[in-house]
Amino acid sequence: MNSINKNIISRFETIQHNTKNDCWLIIQNNVYDFTNFIKIHPGGSNILLSRAGEDATSYFISKHGKNPTVIKQLETLKIGTLPLEEQLNVNDFEEAFYMELIDRSYKAKLYKIPKAFQNKFFWIRCINIILFFTLSLLAIYGNLPAWIAIAFVFFQAIIGTSTFGLIAHEATHRNFPKNKLLKILLDFTWPIFWPFISQNGLRYEHNSHHIKIGDAEYDFEVAAFASFIRYSGNITPNAFHKYQHKLAKYIYPFYANIITTIGGIKSTFWSAHNRKVALKHNLSLLMTFTYFIILPTVFTDGKLIWFIALYMIYQCVLFYGIYVGSAINHFVPDVISQIPEEHKNKYAYYNCHNTTNFCSDSKFWNWYTGGFNIQIEHHLIPFVPVENLQKMVPIVKELCAKYNYPYRNYDKVIDLWNAHYDFLARMSQEKNNNDALLEQLNKKSYQAR
Repeated sequence: MNSINKNIISRFETIQHNTKNDCWLIIQNNVYDFTNFIKIHPGGSNILLSRAGEDATSYFISKHGKNPTVIKQLETLKIGTLPLEEQLNVNDFEEAFYMELIDRSYKAKLYKIPKAFQNKFFWIRCINIILFFTLSLLAIYGNLPAWIAIAFVFFQAIIGTSTFGLIAHEATHRNFPKNKLLKILLDFTWPIFWPFISQNGLRYEHNSHHIKIGDAEYDFEVAAFASFIRYSGNITPNAFHKYQHKLAKYIYPFYANIITTIGGIKSTFWSAHNRKVALKHNLSLLMTFTYFIILPTVFTDGKLIWFIALYMIYQCVLFYGIYVGSAINHFVPDVISQIPEEHKNKYAYYNCHNTTNFCSDSKFWNWYTGGFNIQIEHHLIPFVPVENLQKMVPIVKELCAKYNYPYRNYDKVIDLWNAHYDFLARMSQEKNNNDALLEQLNKKSYQAR
């Protein structure tokens, strides 16, 4: 008799079922077969596939709370339970802060976008896309003076950074865009906007990052950068780490290259989670090089080296912007402070402790980062659309004050920047330094799911 018939299913067995045609999920220590439900899931198939074969408890709770209709429907998909030795404490989701936040978010209708906001952000996205391709095509085919072409590519990359948050990031967390034609167009143009960050790869690694921020086992960036930058006390120090606070600024422009190449090779993602993602990633890169380098070289008088240079400028400015706008606000000195005993293994507290906002009231930074500057709210409930994140800020601030949860917002980008490099300097020390040991202890205090 196999384990399914016994209704006892291990995590190892569950992870084998991680495709669209064979999709199991773990929710609150139970195993569910979502295979036949994927096509009719109101939130789309992608969010289910991003956690296929793995624990999706935090995502389920943050989206559905205790909705009795959804819970009843979920029970019809149940096929088993984890062995007792593999079960995790799930009572942390009962923390009053989180339950109240979900309740207030539903009452404020933050999961839905008001028509006025929908139209506003639609035009912002459209203008971004039009400007992006106008600048790009002029820089490549316009026979412009070199300094003008470089300036166009520079601004194209800034728009690409904004569009990454407003479009690519949204597509990883919800059914966006809903229109099938727009989905096809997004699939086709993705490698042009965001080279080296293939769609499936981003969807998996970013949603995994949400499960446990900053932990090498779940946070793909921490594991991928481990050879160069030590973000966690769990990373064994090496010679590079001694100088990481000085080298980081030269490494960040190659952010996506590192997480997809080095990270993909060193982790089990390419082989274990999604068997087709490596092929799709390579096809994505082919599309990137065709648009930026091959076609311009064939159809213009420009030299190959010139188009390679333009592409490298675009990539470096784009990835530097994405990293500064979306990643460094998870790695500041405050995350080293010890998590109080009474708040250990609490999902919402862990997110507040390990996440930082910056310039949350700024329209420019909200546009430039595509909403990534409002990270605390986004990590607490990732399904709230970017359009509503600023509406969510006062609710989370009030609840943090009420329950004595940490809430950090840097008013200036330079302050966030300096704090990040202070964190890197502290983590650059030897293995037994107190900061690294405390950071390691904080990670162990929370059981990810």
